[in-house]
Amino acid sequence: MLVNLRLCRWTRADYETAELHAMDGVVRVDDPAEADVVVVPSTRRVGPADVPRARLVITTTSGFDNLDVPALRAEGVRCARLPLARRDAVVETTLAMMLSLTRRLGDFGVTARAGAWDRSNLHRYDARLLGRVGVVGMGVIGTRVASVLRALGAEVVELRRGDALPAELDVLTLHASLTAENARMLDTRTLANLAPGCVVINTARGKLMDVDAAYAAVVAGHLGGLGVDVFPEEPARLDRFSHPRVIVTPHAAGWHPRLGEAIADGVRDAVSACLRGEPVPWAI
Repeated sequence: MLVNLRLCRWTRADYETAELHAMDGVVRVDDPAEADVVVVPSTRRVGPADVPRARLVITTTSGFDNLDVPALRAEGVRCARLPLARRDAVVETTLAMMLSLTRRLGDFGVTARAGAWDRSNLHRYDARLLGRVGVVGMGVIGTRVASVLRALGAEVVELRRGDALPAELDVLTLHASLTAENARMLDTRTLANLAPGCVVINTARGKLMDVDAAYAAVVAGHLGGLGVDVFPEEPARLDRFSHPRVIVTPHAAGWHPRLGEAIADGVRDAVSACLRGEPVPWAI
């Protein structure tokens, strides 16, 4: 068993309020260059030069594109993530966006706030059921989204790395990790190939999609709706996304009141495994 393992929590999001658990054999340090274990949020990029003595780097998120995993592993540094901390919150946000957009609640809201009881014109809103939903990325979050969708009666099309996007989808939701190969997988061309009226959701990584092209496709009437929680550059200006069939949130899909505690629990489990010389949960 390792003793006096040095742990550094190198930056944390403002909402990650819970402190990490005290653990026997673990000493807290402030300098990541002096740490055996380094814990970081998605906003902190990490390569070997940043953590010269590290044995383990943990990102507190599900995605891990902030870690230079090949370079770290080449130096003998293990990498891990905490996908369960935010999973259910992201799934619920995804479903909330999806259902709001397919049922055209934004359009109904605009009319209702204008004072109209527009029940005689319901057909004009084109509200629809979920229908055929493509789920891109069948990891921890994508798998749970697919399970919930099936429980709601949707037909789920599971899409993994390298799969072509089917043309006939009612909804497309992104849950893939960001890689060099899939960056901007949804651009002007691929968006144009989606079925008219398709709703697109991205709660994964902002650089998977050209968000401006997607917004333009909604305004033009090709896409039936757009839900976006993540953006290529953050913080992003959200006031320009004003269409009633567009929902934007400030990278908030994974937040819930127990998030800080869930992160602390995940770090404790990973560090405890490291101390015992066992495989680390959710190793990358």
